[in-house]
Amino acid sequence: MFCGFNEQMLESLSRFNKELATYGLITKSKENNETIDQAIQREISDMSCFLLETHRIEDAPKRLMTEGLLKYCIGFYLNIRRSGIDNHEETIKKLGEFFMFMDNLYYSELNHKPDDMEQLTKALNKKEIY
Repeated sequence: MFCGFNEQMLESLSRFNKELATYGLITKSKENNETIDQAIQREISDMSCFLLETHRIEDAPKRLMTEGLLKYCIGFYLNIRRSGIDNHEETIKKLGEFFMFMDNLYYSELNHKPDDMEQLTKALNKKEIY
């Protein structure tokens, strides 16, 4: 799923997530004199508006990476909204566990089965993040 997701990838993603929470929400909400929920709403609104315009990026790989990163950040902020900013470190840990679970399940049990992706999505629906 993730090219054999490994510890270094997980550590890098966790650091990125930590900065999304600490800088993108905590620091920026203080700078903008807003609540964390307002910061989340602002960030999601801005990113959603940008997503509506990414079709204008002509280079397909660049467009796909930009859209993927925007969608990832929106999903992250939605998880933080759900779990609370005070629990962001636990949420980051759980996200890492979720991605490791997905990668491990795919490569250990599902890879090349006829319905591998369907089984994977069913398993992911049952895996909690928070």
